[in-house]
Amino acid sequence: MKRVVIAAAVLSLIFAGLAFAAEGTQPTAGAAPSFEQMKANHLKKLDDRIKSLQEEKSCAQAAKDQDEMRACRSKHKAEMQGHGDEMRQRGGHGGMGGQVPSQGK
Repeated sequence: MKRVVIAAAVLSLIFAGLAFAAEGTQPTAGAAPSFEQMKANHLKKLDDRIKSLQEEKSCAQAAKDQDEMRACRSKHKAEMQGHGDEMRQRGGHGGMGGQVPSQGK
């Protein structure tokens, strides 16, 4: 009886260890976004930022006084804050749930 309990405990520890090790492995190739998808997503985000900055620039050029200039900046800042909220919901800078490796120097 004692041996059965010990064997069951050992087996449960082995299976728990295997399950824990499997969680740490890399996802399959089908689950991860491809390079082309990540590149297209990044380029779209850059285009969106450029568009937003061009709109802020046009607004600032058209401003006639300090209050209009502040309104331009506030509008742009609020828009950028919205993008930051989206990024936090996705889980960071990697986009599409992926992690971007650091470029250590």
